[in-house]
Amino acid sequence: MAFLFLPPHSVPYRHHSLLFTSKSSSLFSPLHHPGTSSGPCRCSGHPPAVQPRSLLRRQEDYVVLSSIQSAYDDDMAILKASETSASRYAGSKILVNASGNILSMYNQNCIWTDLYFDEFASLPPIIPEGPIAILGLGGGTAARILLELWPSRKLEGWEIDKTLVDIARVHLGLAALESPTSKGGFLSVHVGDALSSAASVNGGFSGILIDLFSKGKILPQLQKPETWHELKQRLRPRGRIMVNCGGSCVECRDSQPDCDDGTWTWEDGSAARDATLYAMAHVFPQLSWRKMELKEDNYLALTGPLPDLKVWAKDVPMRLKPGVLAWLRFTQGSWIG
Repeated sequence: MAFLFLPPHSVPYRHHSLLFTSKSSSLFSPLHHPGTSSGPCRCSGHPPAVQPRSLLRRQEDYVVLSSIQSAYDDDMAILKASETSASRYAGSKILVNASGNILSMYNQNCIWTDLYFDEFASLPPIIPEGPIAILGLGGGTAARILLELWPSRKLEGWEIDKTLVDIARVHLGLAALESPTSKGGFLSVHVGDALSSAASVNGGFSGILIDLFSKGKILPQLQKPETWHELKQRLRPRGRIMVNCGGSCVECRDSQPDCDDGTWTWEDGSAARDATLYAMAHVFPQLSWRKMELKEDNYLALTGPLPDLKVWAKDVPMRLKPGVLAWLRFTQGSWIG
C-alpha cells in the first residue's frame, strides 16, 4: 500500500507530519502486517518497515498549495507532488485531511489514481441509461474518470463541504467537469447533505456511487438498514449502488509521536465496514463485494445480482478488468472479510 511521509515543518495544520492513504483505508493493509492482532482489530498496531521509494520524504518533493479549515472533517490541505518525485504520486495534486486520508487526487496528464476512485468508473456498463449520482463528491476524482470513459453520462454530485468544492474548482479540475463534454455529459455539483431527500432526481438514478466518510470513518447512517431503504427508493428499475465500505483499520486521531515508534494505536474499522455490508444485505437480497487487492485496504459493495463478470470485463478499459473479475456474491457463509 502506498503512503506519504511529510517532514514535521511541512503542513500548517494539526498533524504536522502525516502518513497518507486513500480515504477510510488503514494506513497499512492487514496483508502487510507481521503477526496477528491480539485484539479485535485485524491490524496488529505495528506497521511494516517503511519503503523509502514509495514516499514523499523530502520537502522538495511537494508544495502545499492550500490549507482548508472544514466544519465537517479534519482540517485539509492540497499538496502538489514534484514531477521528479520517486513517489507514484509524482506530478499529482492531492487533497488530504489531517488524519491522513486521501480525499481526492488530480493529475492533468493521467486520469488514473490506482485507488478505489478508478473502480467506481466500472459501473456504467452494468446499469441502464440515465443519471448517475455521486454521494460524497469530494474534489471530483471519480467524476473526472467517469466522464473521461463515459462522456455522454450525466452526473449529479453531492458534497456537503462548500469550502472543499470551492478549492477543488481552483486546484483539482472540478470546474472543467461542469461544462459539457463533446458527447454531452457533464457534472452538476450540489452542495448539501447527500443523504437528504433533496439528493434525488425525477425518475430515479440509474446508478449511485457512495463515498461518505467523516474523519476516516464511514458514516454511521450507512450502517442502518433504514438508510438503504431510502437510498433504494432513489434508483430507477435495474439501477445499482456501488459503495466504498472502508477498510479494516483506522489510525487513531491523537496518535503520538508523528512517526510510528511502535506506540501508535489503531481503531477497528472492520466493525463499521461489516455493519454497512449487513445493513445493505438486509435491504438488497442480492449483493456483491470485493477487496481492493494489494493496492489498499478498501472493500467495495455492489447491489443487484452478480453480473456476468466476463461480459462486464469486456466492456471496461483493460486497467479495470482485473477488478471487475474479482467481484464475489455476498452471503453470510462466504463473507471472510
